[in-house]
Amino acid sequence: MKIRKLEIRNFRGVSKLEWNLPKAHIFCLIGKGDSSKSTILDAIRYTFYPQWNLTLSDADFHNGNIENSITIEATIGELVDDFCSLAKYGHYLRGWDSDAFQINDEPDDHLENVLTVRFTVGKDLEPQWVVVCDRQPEGVPFKQADRNKVSVGLIGTFSERQLSWATGTALSKLTAAQSLNELLADASRTARSSLDAKREETLKNFDAAAMKSQEVAKLLGVPVVDAYKAHLDLASINLKAGGLVLHDGEIPLRQLGLGSRRMLLCGIQKMGLDEGHITLFDEVELGLEPHRITRLIKHIREDKRGQYFLTTHSPTVLRELTIDELYVVHREGGLTHVIPAAKKGLEQHELQGKVRSSSDAFLAKKVIVCEGATEVGFLRGFDDYQVENKKEPLSYHGVALLDVIGGSKVKPIAKAFKALHYNVSALADGDADDQFSEADARELRELEIPVFMWSDKLSLEERVFQDVPWKFVLHSLYLARDTLNYSVRDQVLSKFEGNLDKELDHWEDSPALRKAIGIAAKKSQWFKDITRGDLWFKTIKPAFEDAGFAKTDLSIQLTKLWKWVEHV
Repeated sequence: MKIRKLEIRNFRGVSKLEWNLPKAHIFCLIGKGDSSKSTILDAIRYTFYPQWNLTLSDADFHNGNIENSITIEATIGELVDDFCSLAKYGHYLRGWDSDAFQINDEPDDHLENVLTVRFTVGKDLEPQWVVVCDRQPEGVPFKQADRNKVSVGLIGTFSERQLSWATGTALSKLTAAQSLNELLADASRTARSSLDAKREETLKNFDAAAMKSQEVAKLLGVPVVDAYKAHLDLASINLKAGGLVLHDGEIPLRQLGLGSRRMLLCGIQKMGLDEGHITLFDEVELGLEPHRITRLIKHIREDKRGQYFLTTHSPTVLRELTIDELYVVHREGGLTHVIPAAKKGLEQHELQGKVRSSSDAFLAKKVIVCEGATEVGFLRGFDDYQVENKKEPLSYHGVALLDVIGGSKVKPIAKAFKALHYNVSALADGDADDQFSEADARELRELEIPVFMWSDKLSLEERVFQDVPWKFVLHSLYLARDTLNYSVRDQVLSKFEGNLDKELDHWEDSPALRKAIGIAAKKSQWFKDITRGDLWFKTIKPAFEDAGFAKTDLSIQLTKLWKWVEHV
């Protein structure tokens, strides 16, 4: 069975979610932390919870408000014949239009037969499961045994129970119910017989107490048929299926490493379940090396009978998946949206390549699209500076810095992330109209993507050397020469009409020299990687305490950028 539609109301961080699912079998939920990805998995698990004793608390209600009931509705297709019979849920069948993503309350020969299961919890914290339709909204109870047949399994951080034969586990589904019950009964009888055989050794003191009880019984007129003795009561021997655990030799497999345990559970969930299954895999990368992630994703992709819901914060996982398998989760004010990366209208953005080249950014809330590595490093240094001044870091605001490796890629990548409902801004040089022009910037701004460009058609290097006080120009030259080992004087001379002293301290400040230094720094790539860009910012950082520097374009643009970080 497969989920076709999911609706959630007032459950944990989700005030409202409505998600229509395409006919696919892999749904990887991505996005920033706390966007309710794991909550969606738990909503599915609770709707088909295989046991009766589901425990909830006030914390499971949205904002802790118990006045608004938790309601989760999951519409499932590819139904087993048993569910479609009139003796079961046949009167509640509905039709699912997979092209229009709509439910027709009446079943239709041209539509897929589906059932809608509603899970509700009120302030009494008593869960209710019913199958409903608009024709009979009061519904009919969705029994525990039938919830078990949907075969929903969670592979989370703590999944040792799944390696036992407890009720609802994949192992229990692989085992005939009759043989399992007979085994437990036989185990109880064996325990009783074994204890009886060693009575003289183990029960001597207990039998002595039993004899005293017999004497009291006779004294009080209580009949004694044979003789009192200590023995096990079969009805009280608490041998449960959950105590029967998968072992490797004498070692229980729950002692495997986290990654191995989770991979094994994924395989067991698939194995032998002829009616299919729904597997929930939270933080799929936990405990797994990249090569095992590759193997796991391949295993999942080959299992067409299952429907997999994954969550991840791993760029490695993203690179193994296609955009057809990725769904971006956004939450604002409790309203949660699930946006398919492959939805119609996004083809022009060529997202598949961007997932592989820019995977980190897909896991953030906000994205600053940076023209190159220098900008990324420079902003990292600026981030540290802001933290030193008691501001929250970029990570607090959910910001990813994305190096797009060239001005020509700024516009298409910024538009792609905006189309997926990310908050996006762009930081670009203004020195090459053929790469990124003012017209490109206007186009992005019309899409509500802020663009921060250096004035006077300058690159970052040129802008910095135009704006910082002269002593920080010299500090930057020393950094490039003494730490980064560039031939600073020769490289600047090649761009400067005039002579320069061999001692940098003897150079005299002038607009022409500043211009030559900026061009030399850009052409010779003094700071063209993240580490050197970060180091360079730290070299000029004290300039930001200068009152005059605050009026320069460099300071103004960075201040605007930080306001966007804090307020969007």
